[in-house]
Amino acid sequence: MPRFAPPQRVLIVGAGEFGSTTALALARGAYKGHEHLITVLDRSPTPPATDAASYDYNKIVRQEYTDPLYANLAREAMIGWRGEWKEFFHETGVIMTARPAGVATAEKSYAVNFLPGMETPGKCARKLSGKADVQAQYGAGVPLGDFADCYAYHNECGGWAEAARATEAAVAKARAAGVTFRCGTAKKLVVNGGRVTGVVTEENADAYTADLVVLCCGSWTPTLVPDLKENLLPTGQVVGFVQLTPEEHERYKDVPVTMTALNGFYIFPPTATGLVKFAIHELGYLNPQAGYPSLPRTHLSRGYEMQSIPAHGHAKLLRNLAAVYPELAKKPFSASRLCWYSDRQSGDFLLDYHPEYNGTLFIGAGGSGHAFKFLPVIGGLIEQGIQGTMPQQYRDIFGYKSRPDRVDGRFEYSEFTRLDGDSKL
Repeated sequence: MPRFAPPQRVLIVGAGEFGSTTALALARGAYKGHEHLITVLDRSPTPPATDAASYDYNKIVRQEYTDPLYANLAREAMIGWRGEWKEFFHETGVIMTARPAGVATAEKSYAVNFLPGMETPGKCARKLSGKADVQAQYGAGVPLGDFADCYAYHNECGGWAEAARATEAAVAKARAAGVTFRCGTAKKLVVNGGRVTGVVTEENADAYTADLVVLCCGSWTPTLVPDLKENLLPTGQVVGFVQLTPEEHERYKDVPVTMTALNGFYIFPPTATGLVKFAIHELGYLNPQAGYPSLPRTHLSRGYEMQSIPAHGHAKLLRNLAAVYPELAKKPFSASRLCWYSDRQSGDFLLDYHPEYNGTLFIGAGGSGHAFKFLPVIGGLIEQGIQGTMPQQYRDIFGYKSRPDRVDGRFEYSEFTRLDGDSKL
């Protein structure tokens, strides 16, 4: 017997990857035939919002997690990307490269591809034997930087997903199923008798009410649940773009996704319009606000409409870009942004009920920069969490309280930097 079913009403706050797929999973599950009892509230009238993490050209899809639980989950998601979501998936392959300090990490990732159940018929993973072998994966016409002299392996299984388009499709599928969408920015929870009964929006004093509230707000989650302001820390990650000419696009159009172990740099093949995106997955930047160690600061934040990334973040992107594609490092950035992660120190998702509200507030957050590849399965996981049917191995690590034995490696070799003056904490 599900915990929540008609006639109980469900309010999902946030229509990004987590929120839209949760609505879809509920509409296909316990609420099939009663989809009108599900309401999704989002800041944007056409979600996802343009400053949301899921509003992006592309995200990496891969399966090489050294944690078997995530590896198996990523494998399951990959099947979904090749199935229902194949329109948005580009299986270009992924190259992982590493300088000496990162070789051990890369070796562990490589070994995952040979575990039972991780093989993909017709696709293989292999180590690359020297610069000529690396060059062959990119084509003779693509100049490569000194990363090509380092350890590298190529996995034909994996590539990238069109993030914004896939999320828009999840929203469209949920709408088509009968889910109700409303526009509004949730300002605070409504609590009555120790139970959450809805939210109040910034736009008006009227509350959206429900029997269950599901928060899928990403890095904005602490604004509604302040006790998560450190366990779901909002961090800004630097992202850059260069625009290719038609001739350059022709040379680079078939390159694989490239990742660098340890320092977190990654770069995509060009989009259909010739835009190349690159970024660094690290601790990132904090935007301290009154009572909060950090809150998102985006192009939709008042006063930051023309926001650009910090200067030394720009310089770090440029150094890493030159190490992969020196020709592209000579081009001016066509754009840059801070992508705001919802970071848990464990790196795990938070998919659980808040312990203080008698099973009326569920949190779906903690993307920690690696959640998008799980779009085909994340909504189903959240539905399992809501209904109390999530497998124990997932409940153990996605629970409200972080396990002290699980710490994301990024927290071991980076330092937080504040946006107000770029001073170290």
